[in-house]
Amino acid sequence: MSLPQNPFTSSTIPSMKKSPSLEKEGNQMQIENVDRIGKLPDDMLLKILKSLSTEKAVQTSLLSKRWEGVWKQMPYLFFNMKNALKVELPLAEQSHFIAQLITKVINNHSGNLEHCKILHMTPQTQDGTLETWIRSLIHVKHTKYLELKRFRVNRPGRARVLHLPPNIFSHPMLTSLLLSRYQFESAHAFNNCNNIIILKLFKIKVEVDVLNTVIESCPSLKMLVLEIFQNSRTGCLKIHNNHLKFVHLTCTEIDNVEVSAALLDILSIHNVKLIRGINIVLDAPRLLQFSQRLWKVHQSLPHIVYNISCDTQGNENIGHKFVMNIENYFMVVFATLAVNVDMMNPKEVYMLKQVLDAWARDLQILQIFFKDNDIDKKEGESSIDGIQNKWGNCFLDVDFRVRSVYLYNFNGLDEDQFALAASFVIQGKMMESLTIETSSLPAYKTLAIDTAVAKLMKLPKGNKNLNIKFI
Repeated sequence: MSLPQNPFTSSTIPSMKKSPSLEKEGNQMQIENVDRIGKLPDDMLLKILKSLSTEKAVQTSLLSKRWEGVWKQMPYLFFNMKNALKVELPLAEQSHFIAQLITKVINNHSGNLEHCKILHMTPQTQDGTLETWIRSLIHVKHTKYLELKRFRVNRPGRARVLHLPPNIFSHPMLTSLLLSRYQFESAHAFNNCNNIIILKLFKIKVEVDVLNTVIESCPSLKMLVLEIFQNSRTGCLKIHNNHLKFVHLTCTEIDNVEVSAALLDILSIHNVKLIRGINIVLDAPRLLQFSQRLWKVHQSLPHIVYNISCDTQGNENIGHKFVMNIENYFMVVFATLAVNVDMMNPKEVYMLKQVLDAWARDLQILQIFFKDNDIDKKEGESSIDGIQNKWGNCFLDVDFRVRSVYLYNFNGLDEDQFALAASFVIQGKMMESLTIETSSLPAYKTLAIDTAVAKLMKLPKGNKNLNIKFI
């Protein structure tokens, strides 16, 4: 919704002066076209409306009686007050008027909503309008995914306190919630939020004990995104949840962080300054085995630790798409990436390629931990002769560059692991070094790894200065 005019009046429809004959002919053609489209069933008309903004979709009610109620069945409503502002009009009056129009559209909409997004101004946080919207959208419209973002015209301004009654976010239909640019003084709005699976808090000002209560009040969380600014610099952020699969944390200054999550597959860290030098305490079995190597040396860099996995039906992790778009969310270059992948699992290999494809900017460090599949060929059985296997060519067109690559648990008998390493060498993806590290292995496996590394070194290098090391 981007214009301050009333979307229910014809003033929003542009007009042009025409000769009477041309105007009559044009009107007749428009009526015939509208009537022809209007004969389609509602589900087809809704598909047409989904391609329009909320404002334009509401305006279709002026076309004919057939269209009057169609927009009211739309599963999505998106409002952006920022786009509706006019420089020549008083800001306070515009804010109040546009807010009234949003309220009217919400109230006139019939049925439930899959997704609603509102970008609003500061006054709605203070005059009760925001609470009215939230109550209607959650408890009347049964919205599944709600996004609320506050903005201030001309200058950023400070975060505004979000005064909401207890339990307002508690409703079984609400599963995903995004809040941006608010201040929390209490956590009671999140009381009994067993329903929320995805919680994203961007540019939120909050004391750490209040934030801990918010997290504790949402025990069903699978995805948690925090971009937090604190009033004080003391406290321990506690993220304890055995359903969590994805956690992103941006926190300017904090004493320390505890993350305890038995199912956690993705941990993203950016701009976490531990003011007393205390490390992040991580209790996450799926990440702990390979994340510690990264943090000991590179904890100060923005980084992501990702145990690539999918469920028994082959569905990807809930945070996978977020990882691929994370630089767009935070406008920052993530310097290091550590992944744990099964090269014998086609879905996991494809997901790894997606992640590398998405990271177009140069990485500092890429760590790849190969999951142990207990490949146990005997000495002399290795069939690594190049990169012409099922995954070799898959990674040849990956468009990214990295300063250094580390391969852990590298198995000289695994053609897929070799093909991945070889594609990096040939394409010049690595600017400085490739380091291959193995654990204690039987003699025949050590010989196979020696053979594989020797073959890697003989490959034509896309970067002539590349240093290949074997530990």
